[in-house]
Amino acid sequence: MKKINTITMSLIAFGLLAAGCATSNGFISANSLSLRKVNVQNENSIKLQKINYNKVPPGSAKPIERSFNNAPPLIPHSVAGLVPITKGNNACLGCHMSEVAKSVHATPIPKSHFTNFRPLESIAKSGQVVKKGKIVARPNKGGNNVYVNSTHGKLYAGRYNCTQCHIPQSNAKPLVRNTFKPDYSNKRQMKRSNLINTYDQGVNTVK
Repeated sequence: MKKINTITMSLIAFGLLAAGCATSNGFISANSLSLRKVNVQNENSIKLQKINYNKVPPGSAKPIERSFNNAPPLIPHSVAGLVPITKGNNACLGCHMSEVAKSVHATPIPKSHFTNFRPLESIAKSGQVVKKGKIVARPNKGGNNVYVNSTHGKLYAGRYNCTQCHIPQSNAKPLVRNTFKPDYSNKRQMKRSNLINTYDQGVNTVK
C-alpha cells in the first residue's frame, strides 16, 4: 500500500474541516467566527469592555497563587509609572533585585534570571564544555548534562523585559471560560518556584 503524501493528507484535512463548518445554508456565519460574536468583516459595532487594572500600590498587594507548576508569577500590584520597560530603564529592579527585595517585602528575582541558558561554548564527547580548547564547565551537580553560564549577579539580558512573562491583573471578563486546573509537584510550588533546580529534569544533551 502506497503511503499518502503530506499534500494529500492536508487536502483531506481541509475537506473535513470545511464539511464540519458547513450548515444547511452553506458555511457558518461571519458572526460565529468571532469570540465576541460580532461580524468579523465589520468592527465598527464592537464595544470593548471597560477594563480597570489593579490599583493596589507595590508593597501592599498579596502574592497570587501560581497558575501552574513553575509558572511566572502574576503582578498583583499597580504598574502605573513602572512601564514601559526600556533598554536603559527597568523600574522593577528597584524592588525585586535580591539584595533589596527582602527589605521592601518584594519577591526576589530568582537565580534563573541571572543565568544564561544559551552559552556559546561547545560540548565535547566527554560531557565537558569546551571554549577555545579549554574546559570551562562540567556537568551540573544534579547529574544531567545541561550547561548554563552564570552572569555573576547581573540580570541576564534575555530576562530584562519583565512584562514579557509577568503580567498585571485587571477585571476583564474572559471571552472563553477557562476550565484548566493546575497541578503542582508540591504545595511550595503554589507560591514559589525552584526552576533553576528543575529546568533540566529528564534532559540529556550529551549522547
